[in-house]
Amino acid sequence: MEKRYYLGIDIGTFSSRGILLDESYSVAADASVPHGMENPQPGYFEHDALQVWWGDFCTLSRRLLTESGIDPRQIACVGASALGTDCLPVDENCEPLRPAILYGIDARASREAEWLTAY
Repeated sequence: MEKRYYLGIDIGTFSSRGILLDESYSVAADASVPHGMENPQPGYFEHDALQVWWGDFCTLSRRLLTESGIDPRQIACVGASALGTDCLPVDENCEPLRPAILYGIDARASREAEWLTAY
């Protein structure tokens, strides 16, 4: 039986990291890529979802496969984590309509949140 691998990728606020483990949880490859965060005005924090979220996922997947030299068919499982409950409006084809608003650090609706929690 061919050896199997597990691929994990985490998309973070300022960088993304990926790891490829074998069945005994030994690291076959480990990589990270930095990315920016847009701050178009005070209190506003955003990511370009296609460039950062999907782009980093693809870049890291390719890099891990290249570094490890394994056949992609040997990957038994892929796990991904991201920033959480961000706001990313999409069209009927799931294409982003604007940059993603980053939950937890974006403060553009602070007054509205205070009003909602006051009652």
